[in-house]
Amino acid sequence: MQDSNQKNNLDILSVSDLNNSAKRLLEKNYSSIWIQGEVTNFRSYDSGHWYFKVKDDNSEIQCVMFRFRNNSANMKPSDGDQVVLNGSISMYVAKGSYQFQVDSIEYAGEGVLLKSFEALKKRLQNDGFFDEETKLNLPHLPQHIAVISSANGAVIQDIRNVINRRAPLIDITLIPALVQGDGSEESLLNALTQVKKLNDLKKVNALILARGGGSLEDLWSFNSEKLAMEIFKLQIPTISAIGHETDFTICDFVSDLRAPTPSAAAEIISESYLEKFAELTEISNLLGTYFKNVLNGYDNKLKIIQKSLINPKTKIFQNHQKLDEYENLLNINIKGVIVKLKNNIALSKSELSNLSPLQNILIRKKELQSNQNILLKIMDTFIELKKERFSRLIGEMNSLSPLNVLSRGYSITNNKKTGKIIRNQNDVSPGDVITTKVSETLFDSKVIKS
Repeated sequence: MQDSNQKNNLDILSVSDLNNSAKRLLEKNYSSIWIQGEVTNFRSYDSGHWYFKVKDDNSEIQCVMFRFRNNSANMKPSDGDQVVLNGSISMYVAKGSYQFQVDSIEYAGEGVLLKSFEALKKRLQNDGFFDEETKLNLPHLPQHIAVISSANGAVIQDIRNVINRRAPLIDITLIPALVQGDGSEESLLNALTQVKKLNDLKKVNALILARGGGSLEDLWSFNSEKLAMEIFKLQIPTISAIGHETDFTICDFVSDLRAPTPSAAAEIISESYLEKFAELTEISNLLGTYFKNVLNGYDNKLKIIQKSLINPKTKIFQNHQKLDEYENLLNINIKGVIVKLKNNIALSKSELSNLSPLQNILIRKKELQSNQNILLKIMDTFIELKKERFSRLIGEMNSLSPLNVLSRGYSITNNKKTGKIIRNQNDVSPGDVITTKVSETLFDSKVIKS
């Protein structure tokens, strides 16, 4: 009896309720987490979904990576692979088993580095290290630049070749540093310190951080938080030219500008010289053309003056000829003026005729007659419409007339004593006289029973 009472006092859950509650709890507390382990029992189905387990020395967990997630994966895992997974814990309610839903997958070594890279990138971005308003503008026509790179690599030679070809007036100072491996982070930090000292001695207009391509691990020294902070505080415009076009480091985001390659950085820093050379070349060409035109103009004027020095007798004959030409032109112009005046007079006569009062009276008379005809038509139409409406109203009144209703066999009965229309048995009593009206007559009756 006591056990029965205890059961009645407890909330008894169904299996589905319990599993759904566990599912919500797992998804709330274990969303977007990272796990690492060895892949086992990997299966890829026709649906495109991947099912596998990830284990360590003491435990294992069932994993699923749906097709819309694994389409963007850069690898397809195999049994035995060491991987780093990002995703969330969920429960398959129907079977009461929980599983890890994978959003992204990486090999263990590079995956850890990527996770560290993304975490540092997010933190520095939130702290404002990548904000555009903090970026410095590159100088126009720089005279002195510093390059931090390996002293023995091809990178510094590529930079020098590009700048010497495009802008030989730029002075380049190499600050050698390790760009990979043990000690490279400290070497790069020391190189930045040397750049600051160099800037105090001889103004450094811009700095290029450069190295060739490589794996994420090779480029890792350029993902240093200390290095990022030093670049951020540096008051010298900095171009990051690390690796190939597809390689990205923290230095790329914190620097004032990113170049896809070291050679591209050299092209960017020398671009203003090319523009200035092109501008000067254009000005030089314009000045040459201008002076050539001026000289040609003076030469033409001199030739014209030489030709104008003719015999005075010939000049007199020429003036006589011009006088005859002017006389002919004068006669032609006088005749043209006379013709124009005649045309104006004819035009004025025509306009006066159009303005005659008689003409206007005739026009207005026609308009009045036309308007009168229109008005008569409108009045006729209006009267016809009113007649039709009047006939329709008479028909409607006849259809609603009580006499018309009585003619179809109905009657109206009144209590002769009270004069009220009898609608039910409460309006009459035995002995009352009632008057009944039919279509064409009246007659009285006496109520015997009601």
